[in-house]
Amino acid sequence: MIDAIPYIPDFPALLQELQMYHPAYLKQRTDTGEAIEPPEIVNLAHTPLIRQGDAAMTYVRLREHQVEAWRGLSSVEMLAEAEYVGEGTADAVYAQVFDDPERLAKYDSVYDRTPREVPDGQGGTITYTPPDRFGIIAGA
Repeated sequence: MIDAIPYIPDFPALLQELQMYHPAYLKQRTDTGEAIEPPEIVNLAHTPLIRQGDAAMTYVRLREHQVEAWRGLSSVEMLAEAEYVGEGTADAVYAQVFDDPERLAKYDSVYDRTPREVPDGQGGTITYTPPDRFGIIAGA
């Protein structure tokens, strides 16, 4: 198994590619038959999708039979990946992103880590700084 951060520059293109080559990874209808827009990515462990415009990222855990399928998608760039070894895996994955300016620029283009002012609930504001990591999967 590997943990990875797929960077998806054009999410609609990924949905089209999955529909053509890997439809088992898409849920397009609810249990009552209603269309889901956009379709949901299923059948793999992942954090919620982070989106900025058409670009997207998620943190995934891929089983051996899924690795080549996801590496082979032309609409996905594996921003970082590491063999899943339990605790510490996420550190290895995120280090690849934060230690490489090109990867970090793509990461930051989707996930905004910029400190911002938010209401404090008492009429004022406080500064909120998002965590550097947008998510990991349990055990990493």
